[in-house]
Amino acid sequence: MFKRYRKNFNYFIGLSLLIIICDLFIMKSSLLQDNNQLLSIALLLDFVVVIPLLLYFLIYRKLQIKFISILPFCLVGYISLMLLLPSSSQAVIEVIKYIIIPLELAFISYEIYKLSQIINTYRRNRSAESHPIETLTKSVEVTFNTSKLSGLIVHELSVLYYTVLAWRKKPYTQADSTAFSYHRNSSWLVLVLFLCKLLIIEGALVHIVLMQWSHIAAWIISLGNIYLIFMFIADYRAMCLNPILLFKQKVRIQYGIQMLAYIDINKISSVSTINYEKLTNDELKTAFTPLAIEPNILITLDNQITISRMFGKRQLVDRIYLFVDNPREFQIQCNDSIERIKLDDKI
Repeated sequence: MFKRYRKNFNYFIGLSLLIIICDLFIMKSSLLQDNNQLLSIALLLDFVVVIPLLLYFLIYRKLQIKFISILPFCLVGYISLMLLLPSSSQAVIEVIKYIIIPLELAFISYEIYKLSQIINTYRRNRSAESHPIETLTKSVEVTFNTSKLSGLIVHELSVLYYTVLAWRKKPYTQADSTAFSYHRNSSWLVLVLFLCKLLIIEGALVHIVLMQWSHIAAWIISLGNIYLIFMFIADYRAMCLNPILLFKQKVRIQYGIQMLAYIDINKISSVSTINYEKLTNDELKTAFTPLAIEPNILITLDNQITISRMFGKRQLVDRIYLFVDNPREFQIQCNDSIERIKLDDKI
């Protein structure tokens, strides 16, 4: 999904930075003092109207996200402008808060209403054998008809769930399935710990340096680092709690928060152990490979299927590369299931 809209995203970042840099130049120059009222209103329009509208038309509209969702960015723009403007110019634009605050309250009320819908639907669909994130996905999809927005919301809630709420949970298994772990023998835990340490130490240094230039930029970068740490932790916790489940007729593959797919056995061409060789960019378009881990299993499909990826992205794949703790056993059992299905079809 990100690759698909990367051009629009780059346009948004580039235009927004251009507007902000020009506005900062005006704030630091004598032009603002000479034309205080006119330029203060122009700056207000840039931060509260123009940049949020760019966000909507370049990104949100493509993702089918409602127009009302830009309201928080209007408030952020207003607060940022109040922090940047000299006190002598703030009186001119202070009246706008009497418009923005009621709109924000209306937006918050709307979000609370949607949240209550998700919670009620989740409670109705929840059962002892259901997976919490899959139940949550169905609840969000019922509340938000847009699949792109639903996928993004579920991704963010999954990060929160695995990072904060799932520490005492047991691995998800089913009585009629065979479970295969994939986190014990991989180096992903070591990489996660290293990356988290790197983000904390270097993030603190970058924060201190950026604070000399801009408090807002420093906090944006630091919050981004914290979010990445949460994502890495959530991914590893999801690996621990979601082994690959092999059923008689299908296989459930949830690889951390990186991928989720239910695959019918009769759609699998073969399962083989491999010595992984790096794929070309064209090959990666129709294949799943885990982050930073060398796979030891290749699942080849008869036809392309749709899998769920990070940030709600959907991808068509015909090959799935995995790391499994016991690859030989996984290969044998999968191929036995494939042969059994083929034999049943002949009969």
